[in-house]
Amino acid sequence: MTASIKKPIALAIVLLCLCALGNAQTITEQRFQLAAEAEALLDLTASAPSTNWREKGREAATVTISVDGHYQQDVILFDGARPHTYQLLLGRLQPGAHTYRIEFNRAQSAAQASSVEIKDAKLSFVERGQPEFAALSHAPLLYARANTIGKFSDVPLLAYYETERRGGNTLYRYTVIFSNEDGGTQTSALMARWGRTTDIEYVCETELDAQGRVVKTIFQGISHKDTEFGGKYEAEHPMFLTASDNNNFSDQGTSALRFAPRPLPFDLTKASRESVMDAHPWTYRVMADEMAREGKLTEERTLGLRIADFRRYLFIDVDETVRNGALVSFAVKLKGDPKWYPSDLGISYYKIERSGFIRTTIRLPQAIKPEQIERLAARCDVPGNPRSREEIEKATSASCEVRSVNKVLLLDDALQPRALKLCFGAAALAFGEAAELPMKCGGPR
Repeated sequence: MTASIKKPIALAIVLLCLCALGNAQTITEQRFQLAAEAEALLDLTASAPSTNWREKGREAATVTISVDGHYQQDVILFDGARPHTYQLLLGRLQPGAHTYRIEFNRAQSAAQASSVEIKDAKLSFVERGQPEFAALSHAPLLYARANTIGKFSDVPLLAYYETERRGGNTLYRYTVIFSNEDGGTQTSALMARWGRTTDIEYVCETELDAQGRVVKTIFQGISHKDTEFGGKYEAEHPMFLTASDNNNFSDQGTSALRFAPRPLPFDLTKASRESVMDAHPWTYRVMADEMAREGKLTEERTLGLRIADFRRYLFIDVDETVRNGALVSFAVKLKGDPKWYPSDLGISYYKIERSGFIRTTIRLPQAIKPEQIERLAARCDVPGNPRSREEIEKATSASCEVRSVNKVLLLDDALQPRALKLCFGAAALAFGEAAELPMKCGGPR
């Protein structure tokens, strides 16, 4: 059975001036009936008119959801006054009557968050035996990192999962996109190496046998260490604590906030992980607003924690392979400008050492129009200073292959990605070589 309960816009409840009413106030409550065991999903369309993710003190309102009187999760309404649909997992429910309640959580809301509007609330159910049940029933639940609570930083924006067949078994890999990472790679390096300041982290992967039984669950522990899960479950959902400043996880511990974003299916066999953001373009605006609020945007040409306005970057998606320790980087030339602008900013660490479908950005001298892009080039390098015989042999066989440029993007005035109608050819490079990627369509007029 798949059912839906819709709360029409006309019934939206606005909460104002709750300071005298305590830290929690019920916004809405809904009773429903289940005929069979199911995973419950909620698409909650909500806004908080007095909030803005870009401004300190007004960041967001938080709502708390309980099911049958038991705490289920919190939802940070990061999209502010814009009605936004937050896709949530309410967990495993048995046949019978149930009630969910949504409350305004003043204690976990920004100081100036004074109201919440529920525009719509759609319940749906996925029963055992339906195609998506296995993936949903093993999705992780996340407790917030303690040092983010009350700071509106590094919040989960959305979750997705990938499916892989391993012989007769099925593996589900769950990933969360956080609004940023407070630790780890510096901001300017994030843009060069990953093409974003969000943090895309795989949480865990669960392998099921042909009968649907769990073979094992492996999660990303501290320092990116793959670790076998030994923590607690809620039904079949493993529970994790976000435990490090670069958003790695522990299977032990809890915190004051718990998140349960519904994981959405996504096929990344021929796409970069950043393609998930492209499919949900609002993530770019939230990403940029958090950087602005934290003072990480600047007009200065600098490195480290601060970067330029996101509208001054060219985003590039590439399918490439680096071999024997090679590093790849890219550069763009603009019409009427003799300079080339590199993705790595001349820094070895900012080059890309991984193969596959990758995203990088190039910082531009100013915001540009698409027709100003004249040329795009790739460069292949080796790191460090090869000295030993082994290092020299490895370096002399290093190479980079750029198979395709799949996307070229700019952000518009509303901080939304816009794909450019540009096509570039391939290149095969030995170490120390650079080549222009032939432009096959688009370009300056």
